[in-house]
Amino acid sequence: MKNNRKSIIIYLVLVFVLTYLFEILAVAPRYATVNSGETTDQMAAALTMAMVAMCMFFPTLCVLITRAITGDWENCYLRPNFKGNAVPYLIGWFGPLVLIIIGAGVWFLLHPETFTSFVNPYAEQLPGAAGIVLFVLLLLLAPLLNLITCFGEEWGWRGFLMPKLHERYSFSKAAFLTGIIWGLWHAPLIAVGHNYHQVLGVSSPWMVVAAIFAMCVFCVVAAFLFGYISERAKSVWPAVLAHGCMNGSAALPLMFTAAMSDPSQANTMFNPFVGPLSTGIIGGIGFIVAAIIIIFVMHRKEGKLSA
Repeated sequence: MKNNRKSIIIYLVLVFVLTYLFEILAVAPRYATVNSGETTDQMAAALTMAMVAMCMFFPTLCVLITRAITGDWENCYLRPNFKGNAVPYLIGWFGPLVLIIIGAGVWFLLHPETFTSFVNPYAEQLPGAAGIVLFVLLLLLAPLLNLITCFGEEWGWRGFLMPKLHERYSFSKAAFLTGIIWGLWHAPLIAVGHNYHQVLGVSSPWMVVAAIFAMCVFCVVAAFLFGYISERAKSVWPAVLAHGCMNGSAALPLMFTAAMSDPSQANTMFNPFVGPLSTGIIGGIGFIVAAIIIIFVMHRKEGKLSA
């Protein structure tokens, strides 16, 4: 247990210091410029997004450094453990997409004025049915397409930190702490508009604080789902698939808002703090309900084990 505590502390110091330095010094200034529309340079935008993707590898890098320092290479959660674990893998592959659709559906029921017909993002290249088929295929293949970058994050959070915390605390407390840490890890990018564009150009620091808080809330509810399927399989890979699915389908609700065809309506068509995106309290209702169900399931399971 003592070595466990040492591993957690070393990992947290490394992952926050290294990631924050890179994001604050290299990524955030470029991201703020690109995201605010101050530059239309497509190459600069692509490079900035590549740098954001690079941030996702810091958790895995820090796991390797931490394990090298402590000499602890047990329970790496790298074995896929497919046998008997079809359910967590299916949840990982499709679950986030279903939850995003549920949240968006609730939003559009409450705000029907924001709903419009599906806007095919590939209409110029592949109009009509072909573009829609391509879009659906990309959604379904998102877990594989995002496999490498999402592994970069997930081996840190669900493959190392959460199992270590779970050795010390209940599942729910471990998931909650992992979610808070995961959310705070995003703070420098959130501060320049990542996921919450409203913070751009706002002089009040409270808007930035609100955005970081909202990100932490979302990461907590997502941590219950990701942590649960990884715990069931004793493997990081279901969470990797879930993260890839979530990243690949996160913008899906926007395809059904008028903002896609008329960007000038963006501020009235959606609000990242509310919906229809899953980072909002209504758009994220699917993840919230899933987290509540998992809390009850794991509470009963751990209660039976301790009885």
